[in-house]
Amino acid sequence: MQLDFGLKKCYRLSLEDYGYPGDICYWLRMDHFKDQSPEWQVLFEYYMRQQHWDQWITPGMTCIDIGGHSGDTAIPMAVLSRGTVLSSEPNPTIYPYLEMNCRMNDHLATMIPVMDAVSSSNEDMVTFGDHQNMMCNGGIVKQADPGTQQNIDKKTGDTIQVSTMTLETMLNQHLTKEQQDAIGFIKTDTEGHDIEIIASSRDILLKYKPVLFTEWFSSYSPWASRKLFETIEDCGYVAFNPETMAEVDPSTRTCEDLLCLHKDNL
Repeated sequence: MQLDFGLKKCYRLSLEDYGYPGDICYWLRMDHFKDQSPEWQVLFEYYMRQQHWDQWITPGMTCIDIGGHSGDTAIPMAVLSRGTVLSSEPNPTIYPYLEMNCRMNDHLATMIPVMDAVSSSNEDMVTFGDHQNMMCNGGIVKQADPGTQQNIDKKTGDTIQVSTMTLETMLNQHLTKEQQDAIGFIKTDTEGHDIEIIASSRDILLKYKPVLFTEWFSSYSPWASRKLFETIEDCGYVAFNPETMAEVDPSTRTCEDLLCLHKDNL
């Protein structure tokens, strides 16, 4: 197979120890000198067991992976759900790895890679900026909060234009009604854009009440951190530390990510 992007390594992981004898997953690691990913099993274990996704993703679920990067989060979702995984990644440097990793693991689930950003509107172009890492990672530059914008500006190096759509639009374009009805887990990790994604996806969260796993962006200002928790609460959710399942105090940063459960499911 001829590839038009560089690969550092191809990992093959037996799933025997995870309760799936005879099954295998694969991960293609990008050849990018700014990539600092650990070995695949370390990364896989982090989501499966340290973050306890094996408790929250169940067979037959549809999982939504917003900020899919190279597929490192989509693959654990596929292993656990064996249903449908829709993964969005607008970064053109990263997207080919996501697409190929989805293809390599389509024996586990229906894998749907999408090269659009999720946002509050359907737009042809918005500015996406890296974190001074030659497009190895990054997110939408425009922030609603001046304090967070200042922090983002300090990180941003190169910028490009990417297209956005609402989560509702993306689901309607890429999933059947049956797949949408099975939505049980939504992850968003978009380098600061998560508040806008959660707020604009409120109707979807209220309809399906999935587990919501979201980044608590390290560059949020205190105002933005409060806004994140207010947005989560407005959608009917309670935020927990995914490792300890202790309810999180918004005034004290104790974790990098939040696992949020709808109040009806507590």
